[in-house]
Amino acid sequence: MRPALPALVNGIVQEVWRAVPVYARPGDYGRVTKRGVECAVELFVDLVEDPLASRDRLYETCRRLGAGEAREGRTLDDLQLAYRVGTRVGWRWIMRLGRRQRLSSAVMAQLAEMLFGYADELARMSSRGYREARAEIDGTKAGLRRRLLRLLTGPGTVPEAVLAELAAAAGWPVPREVVAVAAEATVSTSWGPEVLADLDLPQPHLLLPAPVDARSLTRLGTRVAVGPPTDLGAAAHSLRWARTALRLVADGALPDTPVTWCTDHLTELWLLSDSPLAEQVARQELAPLAQFPDRTRSRLGETLLSWLQNGGNSEKIAVDLSVHPQTVRYRVRQLKQAFGDRLDNPDARFAMQAALRASGLRITRNELPATEP
Repeated sequence: MRPALPALVNGIVQEVWRAVPVYARPGDYGRVTKRGVECAVELFVDLVEDPLASRDRLYETCRRLGAGEAREGRTLDDLQLAYRVGTRVGWRWIMRLGRRQRLSSAVMAQLAEMLFGYADELARMSSRGYREARAEIDGTKAGLRRRLLRLLTGPGTVPEAVLAELAAAAGWPVPREVVAVAAEATVSTSWGPEVLADLDLPQPHLLLPAPVDARSLTRLGTRVAVGPPTDLGAAAHSLRWARTALRLVADGALPDTPVTWCTDHLTELWLLSDSPLAEQVARQELAPLAQFPDRTRSRLGETLLSWLQNGGNSEKIAVDLSVHPQTVRYRVRQLKQAFGDRLDNPDARFAMQAALRASGLRITRNELPATEP
């Protein structure tokens, strides 16, 4: 088959040009037609040799052919006719090849089944490309809005001129401040022109002008997290924080509510924004606690946190932990023996408190260690 392919390509191209004169026009039409035929016949022979050969390159070519017809404002009639002509010429060529090579009727039947099934595949992929392009054309504004959302929530900054041009074309009134909303599941609620939305899985999200009406979020019917208000240049950060909050809710580190407001949990987001790093800080700053058994280490940890938060006041610590002041004093002596002068160092105290807070936040409410009566 392979040595005869150049002649076959020329034969199919000439027949297609005769049947569909528009494809014979000079310039892109003629070049695209010939390249499409070359790609199709080469892959067909590849499939005869190896039925598992990749169809990706041809499928992309067929999708582009279909999309090109849509963008030219044409129907698929001419392209479908071109496929029928090419298939007819290809079958005549296979028949001649079979006679020359004395191929059995079983082999010819198999080749016929492959060829006509192959032609159906090409037509389906072109139809898909046509539909996709048609939808894009029909929804140009929606496509522009998705592109605008990707730019605003992606890396880098969007030049003001580009933002203004895209926003005008997409019909999006540019707000002074925005908030990003991360959703747990896809929602179908319609939004006004002021909202940019990408509600496809796995990470549905929206960009809304600030401030946000809480009622508009609760009607989504799925758990959402609302990022802090930012200017447009920091929209990506608002979305990142919202997604982090949604993950922390799923992990049990934040309360499970229909709407999580990042502005209510900024400290938690800060402490848990990098869990492996928080673990390293805890391992380093709380190393003296490692010498104690698990239960003792847990009690001393909560006592140390309360001691740091209450300025070392034993009475307040006792109330905070619901233990006797004598118990507090005993634990504090253990802490001073373990940590030594570090308890008098303001920087060390700050680091220890942050480490203890982060460690506590990483433990879900159902896993909190029991306190001593």
